Amino acid sequence: VEWAEPNYCRDKQLAVPNDPYFRSKGSWGQDYDDQWAIKRVGFTEDDEESAWALLPDEEDLKPVVVAVVDSGLDWNHADIAWESIWRNEDEIPGNNKDDDGNGYVDDVIGWNFIDDDNVPFDYDGHGTFVTGIIAAATNNGRGIAGLNPAVRIMVLKALNAFGHSRASFVAEAIFYAANNGARVINVSVGGRGLTRVEQEAVRYATSKGAIVVVASGNEGIETKDYGPAGIPEAFTVATTDIDDRRASFSNWGQAVDIAAPGVDVLSLRARRTDLMLGIPGIEYEAGKAFVGEDRRYYRASGSSFAAPIVSAVASLLLALHPEYTPTQVARLLTQNARDIEVPGWDQLTGYGLLDARAALRGDPDRWIEARVEGVGAVQQDGKVYIEVRGTADAGRFAGARIELAAPGTEAWKTVAQVERPVRRGRLALVPATHIDRPGEWRLRVVVRDAEGGERESRASLNIQ
Repeated sequence: VEWAEPNYCRDKQLAVPNDPYFRSKGSWGQDYDDQWAIKRVGFTEDDEESAWALLPDEEDLKPVVVAVVDSGLDWNHADIAWESIWRNEDEIPGNNKDDDGNGYVDDVIGWNFIDDDNVPFDYDGHGTFVTGIIAAATNNGRGIAGLNPAVRIMVLKALNAFGHSRASFVAEAIFYAANNGARVINVSVGGRGLTRVEQEAVRYATSKGAIVVVASGNEGIETKDYGPAGIPEAFTVATTDIDDRRASFSNWGQAVDIAAPGVDVLSLRARRTDLMLGIPGIEYEAGKAFVGEDRRYYRASGSSFAAPIVSAVASLLLALHPEYTPTQVARLLTQNARDIEVPGWDQLTGYGLLDARAALRGDPDRWIEARVEGVGAVQQDGKVYIEVRGTADAGRFAGARIELAAPGTEAWKTVAQVERPVRRGRLALVPATHIDRPGEWRLRVVVRDAEGGERESRASLNIQ
């Protein structure tokens, strides 16, 4: 015998993190997992099936800059690693000079647009909560699991200590993010009224290669006049509950692209904050949403917390494929969503519930878009028609058809064909003679591609 040594055990390296709240349930008396929201979209405890299992080792993931336009960040939180915060390498810290010439002095990790300085600390708690969903340290045996271990958070404070802001601050933060390398921009901010400045900011960011992910809002109203969620170029996220239904508070409308869990979400608590306290119309007892003996974790509901789940998955797609465009990222998210609510795209949940596993496995060049945006009666050449407006398109478009179903029936009848791709325009004029009785008629557009895949979108017509 020349030598001997211990025959140590060797085990597979698990994709599932060891963060305690990822593995626990009932921490505030609920009968579901503490981090149920991220598990619902594919980040599960099953090593082989989890979306994390589709990723290479962390050192092989490309760092992706995600700008969080919010109330700032408590960077002293024990569950935030300094390595996960973006650094402006062209800026020399503390020399009181604008080294990179971008108009912001000593903007080392981002900027505070409220106070116009380089200290974007969070005194409200909202931004830290949002950031935690994306970037909380994973596999550190502490607290929660963040979704992207390779993320670099650009901290952009555009909300004050009470969670309020103006459209101009939000827009300036988006412009900053776009000009400083952000590939994903999370905007869990909103309010009534669309502004040109926000529209220009979102369009500019998209042109610079960033996808702008926006919360739909929490007023249960249409997004048409709600900013920035109602901006066509924004990627707008609605909220689902524990039953995979649209949350009652979630805004809805033509702008909605996708949905993600946003009810009873667990994340980080910034020190000395209680973000639910003092919100008009909400009954809340101080400290009730604190989680853990150290009280450094927090649970809350809102579209603000659905959006960062989507932003995190978008950043993972870019970590694997930095060459993807914003359009490709958006399509991978929507085309691989799990359809819920009304079949096909709908105004409540968009293309459906985010599915991280399917998105990570998806083909960015295989897509089908079907969307009914408007249905109404028009007259032409003395005859009455039903005008159907919307989108029917695909990567390899093979055609589309318009179908009607009479009240009380499940039988669909083809009433028009769409031979060429249409984007946000007239899909067809359907002779009103097809509608021969009162009641609720259903209409759908069904788009097919050259591979035989189909996708649909529906609308209703109430005939008196």
